[in-house]
Amino acid sequence: MRILHITPSYKPAYQYGGPIISVSRLAEEQARVGAEVWVYATTANGAGELDVPLAVPQEMDGVRVRFFRRWTGDHGHFSPALLWAVWRDARTFQVVHIHSWWNWVAFGAALVCRLRGIRAVVSPRGMLSPYTVRGRLRRIFQKNIGRWLLRNTLLHATSEQESLELQALNPGCMPAVVPNIVYLPEHIRIENQPAGEAPVQLLFLSRIDPKKGMDVLLRALAGLDAGAWLLRVGGAAGTDYQKKMEALAIHLGLADRVCWLGWVQGAAKWDLLAQSDLFVLPSHNENFAVAVLEALAVGTPVVVGKQVGLHRYVAKNDFGWSTNPTPEALCQTLKTAIADVEKRNRIRRTAPARVRADFEPAQVVRLYLEMYGL
Repeated sequence: MRILHITPSYKPAYQYGGPIISVSRLAEEQARVGAEVWVYATTANGAGELDVPLAVPQEMDGVRVRFFRRWTGDHGHFSPALLWAVWRDARTFQVVHIHSWWNWVAFGAALVCRLRGIRAVVSPRGMLSPYTVRGRLRRIFQKNIGRWLLRNTLLHATSEQESLELQALNPGCMPAVVPNIVYLPEHIRIENQPAGEAPVQLLFLSRIDPKKGMDVLLRALAGLDAGAWLLRVGGAAGTDYQKKMEALAIHLGLADRVCWLGWVQGAAKWDLLAQSDLFVLPSHNENFAVAVLEALAVGTPVVVGKQVGLHRYVAKNDFGWSTNPTPEALCQTLKTAIADVEKRNRIRRTAPARVRADFEPAQVVRLYLEMYGL
């Protein structure tokens, strides 16, 4: 079986966050089960370009990757060479899987597939949510052009939450729901939190971006007792928004209880998750949120916004608390979570095994092949 993934950016352009990781893991797991997997991507790397050979197939962890120069150094990722390659090659693949939306790579690839009579799979990866389609021009485009481009595609959602959002924007569609592939540590250390021990260690581990609700979290924390908590923040440092959030913490009188760690990865990330008492992600929108599963996999309970894709999974298994992403609602939820030591200890004992069983990579990759009809 031959599978082509089309994406505006690919590793090592990790600054684009979760989609880079989720697309590369999917491609690699499919190759691991015997598929011939190709990726067509641009050289996008933020405002710069990846220093990679152009248009020449490269073997990367079992996947054949071709990078194409983009003409624009912005999020439009316009690349005529990539689109020409899709036009020329797409019919030689059994599956064409397009990732993202709101860029010329996704628009162009969807148009090529429609003109060539190919039923593509499209994973918007959160780009067709109320949060991302809230502007007037985007609403007009999606209603008049986007729906037409997607009419004969198979829409893929990574969570029930994203599926509902796709159905609202594309009436009559029935997206396939298959989760992201998540890699979890094999060995973890689980210890109960002693009753009454303070302060509770809170963790925010994500991109520090307006979408993630960091401002909501800081304003919520201002309503908690000063001695009840400490917050550690893991995310890229030095950005304008991160500096703005540091200034907000100072303004709210929280500076001595918020620790900015910068980017955390590898073993240090797993240690940080395991040593925390609560993982908090009050995002305004997330199609999936891998970090939620990573926290649960090491036994750390979660507090998530109700617009986070996995909040239904959290609620179904009682692995934490869901809340509206407002300072008032989050403050009250955090008070409840901090006080409920018994529930937090129960989650610490039971969540790791359940998450591993539900999101075992070999099992998830089979779901993708079934979705493709292979």
